[in-house]
Amino acid sequence: MDYRDVLSRKKRAPGATSEPGRGDISHLLFVTARPGLQLLWTALVAATLIYTLARSGPSYPWAVALMLASWAAVVIGNHFFPFDEYHPLLFFLLMSAFLALTASIVFLTGNRSSLLGFLFFAVPILASAYYGYPGTLLMSVLAGVVRYIPFMTGNVTALEHIALALTVMTYVFIGMMSCYVVEGEKMYARESNEYRHLLELARHRERDISRIYNLSRRFSYTLDLDTVLKTTAALARQMLSSQGALVFLIEDGKPGLKAALGILPFSDMSQVKLPSGREWTRTLFSGGRTLARRDKLDWLPLEPESSGRSHCVAAVPLFTGGDVAGYLVCFSPAARSFRQQHLEVLSTIASQAAVAAEKARLYSRTLDDKTKVETILGALRDGLVLTDAAGMVVDANPVAESMLSLDGAPRRRDLAGVITRVATDNNLGHLGLDEAVAAVLEGRTVFGEITLAGEAPMTVQAHFIPLRDQVDKVSGMVLFLHDITELKRLDEMKSNFVSNVSHELRTPLTSISGFVSLLLAGRAGPLAQNQSRYLEVVKEQATNLTEMIEDLLDLSRLQAGGRKLQTAACDVRELIATAVAQVEKAALAGDVEIRVSLRDDLPPVNADSARITQVLNNIIENAVKFTPPGGMVEVAALDSGSALQVQVSDTGAGITPAALPHIFDRFFQAHASENEQAGFGLGLAISREIVELHGGRIWAESDPGRGSTFYFTVPFYA
Repeated sequence: MDYRDVLSRKKRAPGATSEPGRGDISHLLFVTARPGLQLLWTALVAATLIYTLARSGPSYPWAVALMLASWAAVVIGNHFFPFDEYHPLLFFLLMSAFLALTASIVFLTGNRSSLLGFLFFAVPILASAYYGYPGTLLMSVLAGVVRYIPFMTGNVTALEHIALALTVMTYVFIGMMSCYVVEGEKMYARESNEYRHLLELARHRERDISRIYNLSRRFSYTLDLDTVLKTTAALARQMLSSQGALVFLIEDGKPGLKAALGILPFSDMSQVKLPSGREWTRTLFSGGRTLARRDKLDWLPLEPESSGRSHCVAAVPLFTGGDVAGYLVCFSPAARSFRQQHLEVLSTIASQAAVAAEKARLYSRTLDDKTKVETILGALRDGLVLTDAAGMVVDANPVAESMLSLDGAPRRRDLAGVITRVATDNNLGHLGLDEAVAAVLEGRTVFGEITLAGEAPMTVQAHFIPLRDQVDKVSGMVLFLHDITELKRLDEMKSNFVSNVSHELRTPLTSISGFVSLLLAGRAGPLAQNQSRYLEVVKEQATNLTEMIEDLLDLSRLQAGGRKLQTAACDVRELIATAVAQVEKAALAGDVEIRVSLRDDLPPVNADSARITQVLNNIIENAVKFTPPGGMVEVAALDSGSALQVQVSDTGAGITPAALPHIFDRFFQAHASENEQAGFGLGLAISREIVELHGGRIWAESDPGRGSTFYFTVPFYA
């Protein structure tokens, strides 16, 4: 009997059978003990018949006839009644026949005084083994009524009435107790069956977990895609005991056969295509698991003895990230068909295989990319260094290893420390090496020059670029090192040439200016109006050219260290006031407001007043020059801790990001092509040299279209 039917307390459907060995009492009494019961009832009937004939003869032929008829009904019913099914009405008729048999035996063996009256107790006991509480109660009351029938033929004393009532109560009590025992047995059987069911589920789960573990372990042994696919086919064939197993991977939108095991004589797997017009393949292509009970496999080049037979096919898709990446197909002769549990096993294999195949693909792609990157890095003539998010060196190409003396040195070294060990000088704007590395790891790009020591010292352009991951978080940096030693040598030659030429030009320019002044003074006679005007232009241009030559010479002397600073304690407010006064006329002419924002308690700075005034003049003059009418230039100063920081902001056109790193280079003009007032491109270069000679730093920030801000620092006077 199925314990779920007992648990639900519903009628079992016709034809539903109980399984023997479940501890069912009705099955034990009516089926297992059927021969013994039939023998007992037959012996009782025979003994009663003999007793009746020997004692009084056939005085009650109707009772004998009832006994024989009910006996035949009980024997036949006991033999043919389907006790494994639930038929309450038929069982009631059988119990009624048994009750009639018991009543006739008791009647013929002494009626009221018969010693076989205890047979009526069998009725509630047998009823409890088949019915529940209501049916057993009904049969117990009915047995009591039938037991009362013999007493209806004569006078019944009060004591007999009490005895009969107690008998009926006893029948009911025995029936209810029997029901209680049977229900307890059924409850035990149900719990036992449920325990067996849970144990079986646990064993299945254990097998599944063991299978998944073994799959994962096998797939973890290799990252070769071909090995993974062959292992998948072998495991699928082994676990399903199939005749063959195929693994397809989708490439360019079409499934291609990549691995095959079994009775497959072919070697050219590219010719095998999954059929598209069959029901099971349509289900498979849509991402579902499928079974085909009878498939001819005419799409496979099998041996002649196998190609004509019907086969059972089980197929599942391989999913990678929600997308179908391929298919796993197993087939066997139709006589040995697959079931749903085989699809579950196949799905488990497919899920593990999909992960392993994707991992193998990514590994292969990574190896290819690594080979390409290594080839490119090895062919680069510039140095390249990669670091992690902590600024530790993780890789470098041979050129960088040679530049930074990393040959044979272990990786995982601090980049700033590596560069500091070989650098003799650096020019990274206003940043030191440690600050530059920290700035890049915060997401900024740094560009500058570094001079490296070695057998042949070299100067390199250093370009620090942050590396970002998929969520735009800095995951490291890349440093490009471009050797500009030869360019620096050529630049120095050019500077020397310019310096020499400037020296040679000063003498003729001085003569030109002197003689023009004499002519304008009338020393050579009176001049016409046009002559005077032309000579004024010559004198003005000669003066401009002299100033440019002086700037060139000044810059050359500053770079060569030929100019010494005359430092002293200076009030920065006076220096700024002097510089503003020098450009005030140009500001009024251009309708530009100059605003000075200074605190009264600014400490004095240690500076060469003439040189710092020159820096202020250059920066403020540029700000006024490139600010449109109605704009404003603001000059401010603040205490930055170890030095005074001066800043000049304007509301002009700003500087493009491409031009910003070069504005302090010699001869560089950010707005030369768009402004007629552009100068010679030396003012900011001279300013940088002056600020750096003071031990300070100079830099600029700009927002194109909104203006620029120039900063420089000067040390405090101690």
